[in-house]
Amino acid sequence: MTTAPPPPARRTAPDRALPVQQPPRPPRMQPPPQRGKKTPLDRTPRPKHKDRGSSIDLAITEIAGHLTFTPNTVTAWYWLPEVRWAFRPDAEREALLSAISEQFAGLAGFRLHLRRTTRPFPADQWARVVDGNTPHPLPAGAGPTWADHLVAAQKHLLSINHAEGQTYLGIAFARRTLGDTFAERIGALFKRGVGDAERRRMARTVEQFDEVLGAFGMRGRRVTSAELEWLLYRSVALCMSPPGQITTLEGAWDSGDLLALTEAVERYRTPYGSTVKLVNRVTGEERHVAVLTVGRMEPLEIPERHEPWLHFHERLPWPMELSSRIDILGPGDSFRNLEHRLRLIRSQQADYTEHGIDAPPELERLAKRALTIGDEISTGLPVDSSRAHGWHRIAVGGRTREECLERARRVTQLYSREMRVALQHPKNQDWLAREFIPGEPLANTGYLRRMPVKLFAAALPQAASTVGDRRGDLIGRTAGTSRRPVFLDLHFPMEVRERSGLAVFVAEPGGGKSTLMGALGYLATRRGVQVTLLDPSGPLARLCSMPELAPYSRVLNLTGSEQGTLAPYALIPTPQRAHYAPGPPGDREFEIAVSNARAERRMLVQDICMMLVPPQVAREASTATMLRHAVRQVPAEESSTLEDVIRALRDTGDHDAAELGNLLLDTAEMPLAMLFFGSPPSGLLGPDAALTVITMAGLRLPDLKIEREYWSAEESLALPMLHTAHRLAVRRCYGGDMSQRKLVGLDEAHFMEGWRSGRSFLVRLARDSRKWNLAALVASQNPKDILGLDVQNLVSTVFVGRIAEDAEIAAEALRLLRVPTDVGYEQTLAALSQVDTSSSSRLGFREFVMRDVDGRVQKVRVDVSYVQDLLRYLDTTPGSQTPSTTVGGEVVDIRDDDPEDDR
Repeated sequence: MTTAPPPPARRTAPDRALPVQQPPRPPRMQPPPQRGKKTPLDRTPRPKHKDRGSSIDLAITEIAGHLTFTPNTVTAWYWLPEVRWAFRPDAEREALLSAISEQFAGLAGFRLHLRRTTRPFPADQWARVVDGNTPHPLPAGAGPTWADHLVAAQKHLLSINHAEGQTYLGIAFARRTLGDTFAERIGALFKRGVGDAERRRMARTVEQFDEVLGAFGMRGRRVTSAELEWLLYRSVALCMSPPGQITTLEGAWDSGDLLALTEAVERYRTPYGSTVKLVNRVTGEERHVAVLTVGRMEPLEIPERHEPWLHFHERLPWPMELSSRIDILGPGDSFRNLEHRLRLIRSQQADYTEHGIDAPPELERLAKRALTIGDEISTGLPVDSSRAHGWHRIAVGGRTREECLERARRVTQLYSREMRVALQHPKNQDWLAREFIPGEPLANTGYLRRMPVKLFAAALPQAASTVGDRRGDLIGRTAGTSRRPVFLDLHFPMEVRERSGLAVFVAEPGGGKSTLMGALGYLATRRGVQVTLLDPSGPLARLCSMPELAPYSRVLNLTGSEQGTLAPYALIPTPQRAHYAPGPPGDREFEIAVSNARAERRMLVQDICMMLVPPQVAREASTATMLRHAVRQVPAEESSTLEDVIRALRDTGDHDAAELGNLLLDTAEMPLAMLFFGSPPSGLLGPDAALTVITMAGLRLPDLKIEREYWSAEESLALPMLHTAHRLAVRRCYGGDMSQRKLVGLDEAHFMEGWRSGRSFLVRLARDSRKWNLAALVASQNPKDILGLDVQNLVSTVFVGRIAEDAEIAAEALRLLRVPTDVGYEQTLAALSQVDTSSSSRLGFREFVMRDVDGRVQKVRVDVSYVQDLLRYLDTTPGSQTPSTTVGGEVVDIRDDDPEDDR
């Protein structure tokens, strides 16, 4: 169905309001003539009321439910949910595009109106959700209060101008057919509504639309009254600030009600017609809009090489509007149109031959291409033979005309450089801007794009880039083809999804693992969560000196702790009967848990003793046998000590066992080794502190690539210290109420994977996290440490940072993310947090590829700059304490130096 272009616009002066066209009035129905003699009462003149009619600046005459009416057509509107696209296997992408293509082919013969609009992120609603899920926030200290923290996060969200995309699809069909009776037409004319026969016919047509769009692919549903009203407001006030609150009118909208959509907005032509100026006469807001149209397109390879071509503009930092009018042509219409084009080509070739001139070679190529397409149309399936003829517009807004034109230039440049798609800036911008309003006709038929329905399906404006949840803390934004805020509640997997609470961080040194873990620990502490962080190098201990956390935090430096702090028997807590269900089944589970705790203590003690003796002795088979026999003699309770194991070795009467005990005693003479001997001090990790940071400042960790024989004495003791420090950090979380929220962050987890007790510890931590409402953050440089434990199905959240040095490690990280390997994603990991080699300034941000508990994978940029001074306390770069640098004698903030930002 095609629509004639509107008449030429009247010449007006710059910034002059556009003329308002009056809608056509219905014909006046003359009353039937009266028969018989007229009475004096009949001859009495009736008063004539000449009321002024309503002036509606819309083609829509009525709205009923999800249907909009014009004098000649009805449009059924559907809402299309967002679909996952990024980091998805090409086979799944192709299946999705194939399903959408079949749905579009099923709408052959209709004109579609595809609208993509935006809704500002509801920062106030998010803050209320976060506050509702935080029943006991940390009391106010010397720093900002909990309310100040939420206000700062909301201001940050509003300053970045995050917007959520919404996609609508309208299907237009004829309002009346020849089957409608004359009586129905007359009744509808008098009632200014829709007749019963017309309603029944429309209901049957709409049910067919529901069936086609509701299947896999688009999964469309009928729009609600609020959604349709929002679309109309956003279309009339194009690129302007949306109304604060929309009061949806229930029932149908008649012509008088539609005035509310247009009366507040005035439209003006700007000089030279390059933009349209919209003015809200109520609020005084002004906005300039430039409408771009899609021109010539080079062949696109989607999904192999290119992104969806009507979603690509969303990588820019400001919201834009999209409108596409498409005619879906079936095989018959497509073939007739193609025959006409082929006749034109043959006629041009004949003209060249008649005049004795060589025809350009492109004519022959076009003819061959037309024959190939004709064969597809005549012999192919409906999805192959259908064609989409459409006009695609992108509206770019700005506060001033100069800003609007600059943004339009950047959008045009982006499409031309990356997608090889030419965007044009046509004339008659006021007509083009009206195209975005549902029911309005086409501005002109220029720049018509003819393509198969498969290519139009690959436009996919509803491609999603969301990740995380909507009830957690703000940790950054997505950094892929669109920008969306990223929220993360580390207890969402346990409390809502009933999954494990294990989160894994993987990145090479300097990838940002420690900074991200510290930021999550800070945010959780502010929400009243009991947090324990193990940071062997020690920079995260500075969190405890922040004014708002200082009264409720403590730092435990193991290198200066008392004797017995890391006593292995005491590190594994004894299960409590109250944590299990009453009755015989609960008794059985409790007995099994006690037995498992004793077996785990024996395993841990054996591994610690093997770490304390020289490596030459540890490699002998008899050493493990003697230790296992001695540990079996000692009760596996919390009160036992390593001295009991040494005593058991001496009491065996075996000379070798006694020598092994003497070696352990020799190790105990070293200051750091005294941490493993004796009993732990009372109240070591009490529940009084909201944040506890365990460090081993000054301790040098060994390189696992070097043989143990070449380790220094300090490096040899660092291994058992780190092994037991992980246990000490988790032990605090096993006390108190099981349902209380707890968080533990463990760094350098790759030291645990090489020992039996370490592997069993990580497996039990993943399995117990849901039962204990424990969010466990485990950081490692090598994803093999996690994959080797066979707990990948227990990992709820994954953060993978920059991995550029080892392709094999990058492939293992992709396996952890559950995305395809050997398809180019390894280069994506290598390009994360990429440094500009031409600049001497530091990189002020870190990027990760994140997979959330729902399996969505996106590239994210961590941004917690809204928390005052947090980045300064988390800065782990040597020789620097502030997240800024000096350029030309001027201090420059480098927290987020993305040149695309437009705040």
